[in-house]
Amino acid sequence: MSSAVRLPAELREFLALPGPQTLLVRGPPGSGKSTLCLALLEAFAGERVLVTSRVSQGELRREFPWIGEVGAAAIHLVDASATDPPYRGGFATATGTAILEDGEPTERQALAEFLMLPSPVQDAWSRLPNDRPSVVVIDSWDALVEQYLGMRSHQGPDSLDRAEVERMLLRRMGRSRSHLILVLEREEQSQLDYLVNGVVVTRRELTDDRLERWLLLPKLRGIRVANSSYPYTVEGAKFQCIEPVRANVDLRGGEIDPEPDPIPHQLWPGSKSFAENFGRLPLGKMSLLEADEDLPDSVLQHLLRPVIGHTMRRGGHVLLVPAASLSAEEIWAGIDGVVPAEQLARAFRVVDVTRDLGPRVAATRPELAGSVVAPSTLIPSASNPEARDAELTSWLKGDGSGSFPSLVVLYVSGLESLAASLRVAITPDIAATFLGGLQATLGGANLHLIAIARPDTPLAKPIRSLAALRIRLHTRLGRVFLYGSKPWTPGFVLTEASDGGPYDLLRIV
Repeated sequence: MSSAVRLPAELREFLALPGPQTLLVRGPPGSGKSTLCLALLEAFAGERVLVTSRVSQGELRREFPWIGEVGAAAIHLVDASATDPPYRGGFATATGTAILEDGEPTERQALAEFLMLPSPVQDAWSRLPNDRPSVVVIDSWDALVEQYLGMRSHQGPDSLDRAEVERMLLRRMGRSRSHLILVLEREEQSQLDYLVNGVVVTRRELTDDRLERWLLLPKLRGIRVANSSYPYTVEGAKFQCIEPVRANVDLRGGEIDPEPDPIPHQLWPGSKSFAENFGRLPLGKMSLLEADEDLPDSVLQHLLRPVIGHTMRRGGHVLLVPAASLSAEEIWAGIDGVVPAEQLARAFRVVDVTRDLGPRVAATRPELAGSVVAPSTLIPSASNPEARDAELTSWLKGDGSGSFPSLVVLYVSGLESLAASLRVAITPDIAATFLGGLQATLGGANLHLIAIARPDTPLAKPIRSLAALRIRLHTRLGRVFLYGSKPWTPGFVLTEASDGGPYDLLRIV
């Protein structure tokens, strides 16, 4: 499972490098650069200065109210939006004049360059300590330097251009222990890309009409970049990026979220994050999860575990038609511990689509051998076409009172594997018959069916017409994105829960 963190590990390591260090953050307007820079400031262990030239201090505090929280209270704000004129520094005093006239040549040159920098830069420099690390963020450098050069041009002929101002700025910051972070309102490269120690690029993209945000790390000198791309969100005016999915053995299942308030004819999904974003699961209906072929089985099991566990804890029964790729060990690992073993043996059934699951379970988990049912359970015999179907239906109903909702989890690939082993082609007529059977089974039943299918499988299209809930899952660079098509939802990234629950769905905004 992925985890959401405030900053990528590579940027946290960059902030820990000894100064001077220079970092360029560039991207189009509205892509989250300011929120990222505030996260960088919050994470820095030392003196912190923010030069804001796009918005005033008041606007900044309204937009990011957490700036005043513990851990960020020491951020010094230099309001460059209110500086008039921006190029007149506060250091052209008698002392400065004396140094220019009488100081050493190197000192005179350094001070002359310093006095040619915009006054907000001079103000920020004056706040930097000499004996400990510091960081200065200029947001945005484009706005500050262009206003500065525009004001200079009104005072008469001046040969100073932007490239020279930038070189002077980097030379001045190179005389300190400070990290300098410059924000640019563009994606294109400039001379600064070659002069600075690190470059961060923010991007916004649309995938299936859903927003995705990506952070790119094309350059970080002195840092081993393990992941050069991170999806991120700025939900709640806080920057959060998503790390890649970890190996299955490292996944933490979390606790099943208890049902807050039972609702008639609705099955609790076992995850409050799921319920908040997609709703509960209506009984007598079907949900469809359309997943990329390369989506790990462990991710799907992680999503299914809470609702399977909750159903059995409530006294309901669960029938699983697994994917052929799931081994006996993986099937049990996905649900072990959600209920006691004796209850699991009573309340859980899995169809042996590969025809070797039963012997494996009998050898490794004999107490659960009765949970494995033959494929014929799904295919009534010609001589007695109703017997096994009636047996399965009776088991799903439990005690017959209808007070405990049950669940069917159907991997369509498992059904396809079963059909292939029986040499039955899934034709349009077979698909229509299958859908008719599903409708008859679900109609008025006290159960919910979750179908899992690849988007391109022949059965996916007809199942869509039946599904009350449709969720699309796809993977990109080791992260799992998902969104609802019925009902329509924005995009989310699947992450570990921050509160000990089964998982979180982090909204991309």
